[in-house]
Amino acid sequence: MKRYRPYYPLLLLAILLSYFIFRATSAPFSDYAGYYFGSKALLQGNYETAYDAWSLNALIARKGYTGVFVSYAPFPPFTSIVLAPFLIFPVAVSKILFNLFSTVLFVWVLARASKYFSLPPLILWVMPVIFFIPLRNNIFFGQAYLLLFSLLLEGFMAYKKGKPVVAALLWGVAIIFKLFPLVILFFLLVKKQYKLVAYCAAACLLLGLTSVLLNGFAAWQYYVFTIFPRANNGDLNDSYTYIFQSAFMLLKNLFVYDAVQNSQVFFNSTPVFVITMVLFKALLLACCVGITLHKKASYLLAFASWIAASLLLSPNGSSYSLVLLLLPLIALANSKQFYLFTAMTLLLLICFIPVSALAAKPLLLQFPRLYGMLLLFGVLIVVGGMQFPIKLFSAFVALLLLADAGKLFPHRDKSNYLFGEELPFVYEYAVKENQLVYYYWDDRGSHTASTGYTIHDYSANEVQIKNNQVYFKGKQLTSTPDRKKQALLVNGKEIIYLSDKDRGFGFYTLRAITNP
Repeated sequence: MKRYRPYYPLLLLAILLSYFIFRATSAPFSDYAGYYFGSKALLQGNYETAYDAWSLNALIARKGYTGVFVSYAPFPPFTSIVLAPFLIFPVAVSKILFNLFSTVLFVWVLARASKYFSLPPLILWVMPVIFFIPLRNNIFFGQAYLLLFSLLLEGFMAYKKGKPVVAALLWGVAIIFKLFPLVILFFLLVKKQYKLVAYCAAACLLLGLTSVLLNGFAAWQYYVFTIFPRANNGDLNDSYTYIFQSAFMLLKNLFVYDAVQNSQVFFNSTPVFVITMVLFKALLLACCVGITLHKKASYLLAFASWIAASLLLSPNGSSYSLVLLLLPLIALANSKQFYLFTAMTLLLLICFIPVSALAAKPLLLQFPRLYGMLLLFGVLIVVGGMQFPIKLFSAFVALLLLADAGKLFPHRDKSNYLFGEELPFVYEYAVKENQLVYYYWDDRGSHTASTGYTIHDYSANEVQIKNNQVYFKGKQLTSTPDRKKQALLVNGKEIIYLSDKDRGFGFYTLRAITNP
């Protein structure tokens, strides 16, 4: 029995996760419904249904499910391959089985890691307490970050054990599954592990080709060129939300004006926003390189720094993704007690901050999780003994500015919101008895709302949408990447249409171009 004593904390973790799985059986399907029904649609060749918010939710409603409102936009087509074994079951059973699989894999990998890294028992005992909320939300929402964590950590252990093929396959799945683990390749490049970089690239190519064969080339083309640029710009459901707790959203709220969503902007300047984001990204990347190159930093600490940086670089944060911060905790497990306990305190605050309760606070007070994660990254910098590579930082700034040059001065948009207030998720509009009405969708289904906007006459003959742009009498009026549909000339002087500009992909609202 004595030799099993180090695993007692993991038994506690397994019991806690099992309890969450049991409680989740009576919880809403939540995000898992998006995984499940979106993946089914993709595997059936209906990729546009999967990635269109209204079409996907309407499909779910037609199948008799209520209380569901989801989006598949953040997920690459490969997600459907990962979910495929679970799609043969009804959604309720599928969610339970997916959670069980993720839990078993997560606990098993942690058990192997605790032995391999000689983790102090304290880390394993406090881990379920510190990460209580992320663990709970992964199970209740049916999210995949327990699985992702397992792939990342098991891949790292395979890498350190001299098993490059196994490491490449595990990391390849993680990269194609969620994309942001692509930072692993930068970690390997800095470590001059060129052979393993080639293996990882080959694994990604092999997995990607498998997905292309099963999902179709059109699905990947649509995702890469239409969905991913919008998701990478924070356009998931609310393009200005503080809920994501990212530097991207903080800076966007500070510097990018929106008449409805962000009218109290601190300083309206898109170039300032782009440049500050470039500096932020370059700073994080340079720090990661500095940690990785320093002899004082262990391989695990460097690897954990890249993963932590990837979370900070992402415009879209969540409570369940915080479980990946267990990697920095494991990396710091055998460091000096001051740094370890500082990291544990920061992680406790990061995971337990009630973000949703901060809506009424001033903007700078709405992002405490972001500040905590930056402080945690600072601990990694100190423990890793980083020497800041100023020349490399300058190179990153130059490269990122070049990559984002097109965003510095975006095309002028001639359109405005038709109404100066936030509308729900509009998917269609119509003219009834000379009044504009719109149809919107939420977790209870479809609803109709009258606007009080009087329409005396309307026509669709002279206005059309071609190549996702509005044309009037053959002249192009817009040059913006937002999705547009249902354009109409009303009262002889105004073009109205549905657009998801500065909103989640497919989350339409009404916009207008006056005196075209």
